[in-house]
Amino acid sequence: MLPASYNDLLNIFQTEYYIVLAQEMRNNAPRIIPFDDRPNLPAAWRQWSADSRGRWDGNTLIVETTNFNDKIHFNGSTEARHVVERATRVDNETIRYESTVDDHAVWDRS
Repeated sequence: MLPASYNDLLNIFQTEYYIVLAQEMRNNAPRIIPFDDRPNLPAAWRQWSADSRGRWDGNTLIVETTNFNDKIHFNGSTEARHVVERATRVDNETIRYESTVDDHAVWDRS
């Protein structure tokens, strides 16, 4: 979700059971995020796009992602990282996006 230097528009689609996030100039497949209370994949299943699950808290979409593989890194993190993203609709033209990356194998909160 970090923006590219150009052509970083994000399309958001919602169906009854999924949210789809598709970036304009991304070579990756769109992120398809279920939000129907299904369980996460087994911890041994590591995927390129990891394993995301979404839920609504009022007008905030919360997406938790685990099961990263060891091929994609973020600031020295490992495949053990846990990402929580929050997207809140502020008004008709604004979405506030926040993310938290935890990886106890790399960072320690003191």
